[in-house]
Amino acid sequence: MYPMAHTAIANQSTGRSSRARRLRFTAGALLATALVALGASSAVAKAPTPGQMSIAFPTRTASVAGPGALVSVKCTGTADLECAGTLTVEGLSEDHSVSYAVSGGEERSLVVPLGSERRFFSGIASPKMRVVAETMQPTGTLLRTARVLRFN
Repeated sequence: MYPMAHTAIANQSTGRSSRARRLRFTAGALLATALVALGASSAVAKAPTPGQMSIAFPTRTASVAGPGALVSVKCTGTADLECAGTLTVEGLSEDHSVSYAVSGGEERSLVVPLGSERRFFSGIASPKMRVVAETMQPTGTLLRTARVLRFN
């Protein structure tokens, strides 16, 4: 008997089709991916500890004007230090970033250049994008804060 025929007969005798196995595998892989993503997003969402410098997003919206996205940020932490790092808009075909330096307690709008992908926002009413701020800490480590914002 050929090995392929033997496998087909064995699958028929147990009542399991290869399609059912693929569906179970795919469902399991999707569940595992979702759990990993939830774990990663909860790690990013943790509140900074006292003494850490962090970027907060005071509003749930950002706007698109001219060649870039205007994202409102606020530096939280020690008042005599500054938040410095990179702000990134994710969700387009490529990520778009800008460096920032904001004094402690200051609120400012940062412009993230979108380049040729600016036209994406012309045809869609209020898309949502993930915005990630990576802030350099006095200890030399990075603190990531993320939020999904609606773009007007």
